[in-house]
Amino acid sequence: MRGIIKIALLIFVLICIGLFIFWWESSSSSSVFRFVFGKDKSLIMEDNRVNILLLGIAGAGHDGPNLTDTIMVASYKPSTNQVDLISLPRDLWLDEHKTKVNTLYQLGINKKDGLGFSENEIGKILGINIPYAIRVDFSGFVKAVDLLGGIDVDVQNSFDDYSYPVPGKENELCDYQEKEMDIDETKAKELNLNPGKVKALVDKDGKIATASATNITYSDIQVFKFFLCRFEHLSFQKGLTHMDGDTALKFVRSRHGNSKEGSDFARSKRQQLVLQAFKNQVLSTQTLTNPQKIVELLQTFGSSIETNIPVKLYPEFIKMLKQQKNIQSFVIDSVGKNPFLVIPPPGEYGAWVLIPPNNDFSRIQKYVDDILSGNPEASLSATTP
Repeated sequence: MRGIIKIALLIFVLICIGLFIFWWESSSSSSVFRFVFGKDKSLIMEDNRVNILLLGIAGAGHDGPNLTDTIMVASYKPSTNQVDLISLPRDLWLDEHKTKVNTLYQLGINKKDGLGFSENEIGKILGINIPYAIRVDFSGFVKAVDLLGGIDVDVQNSFDDYSYPVPGKENELCDYQEKEMDIDETKAKELNLNPGKVKALVDKDGKIATASATNITYSDIQVFKFFLCRFEHLSFQKGLTHMDGDTALKFVRSRHGNSKEGSDFARSKRQQLVLQAFKNQVLSTQTLTNPQKIVELLQTFGSSIETNIPVKLYPEFIKMLKQQKNIQSFVIDSVGKNPFLVIPPPGEYGAWVLIPPNNDFSRIQKYVDDILSGNPEASLSATTP
């Protein structure tokens, strides 16, 4: 993955803000609270649903700082207090924009409205109206998890990832050097190159590992083979696992795990597990009874959050969170005999992407409608192997 994947999570933000509001309101008789937040504020709904777009970005200091590695919609139904989380893979191709879905936020920034543009375009993909959005970068998340003393995550599958990128070592040559060298005909034949000057990757004994006639570029296979110092080995075991912020970040960021944990779809599911673990820790008695910790959480998230939710609606969102009884998680993926997404022929889009069959999003929109109507099995029956 390029950069650091984030979880832009509604509950991360609103619980912190809401707890602060709750603490302020209960500890002060000031009329300022009532003036700022008022009463009888209404949330925008569609079909008795409140839809919120959740985006996670890498943030400053990382490659692709505004690419949304986490794209999720949280849909709350007040009549049943049900929350449905719907995740989209970052590699979903959008023909209309000739790019992947994870670039929409940056395209929106270029139009002076990153959140609004993302809401509109992702709403079109899913066939729903999305009036609210939150964007979080993961630096705030890592600090917040550590501030809470860590979180307990229910790891569903044991897996190892031997190719997890170490931040700051993306261009390390490890035990090699890049040199311009003269090669004779014998060596040129061995390397399948023309004799003469080449740029080569050379080991500490002077042996050429790989070479190019013009410049050195490395495939993913070569990177994993030659530059082991760029990566670390991750290992997670099935079961309840206590994680600090850095470990939780690695858990959701891992892209090369075995045991079927190397896909975007598996990552989306892990993100949702961390979401629920974070929510549980924030709502613990230890946090709720500690106003100082609430303020510290707010300060931690302050520079890492962007949202278009009006301040006057915060109490309504907090009430929504308090009443929420159940969370269901869904991922738009490529499994089954008739999947929602497929991998097109290599080279057709110039990159590894996912598309709906025939670039038709109608089945995805029908699936989302079934989810929000409480009947996701109606669509899943057509995709199950």
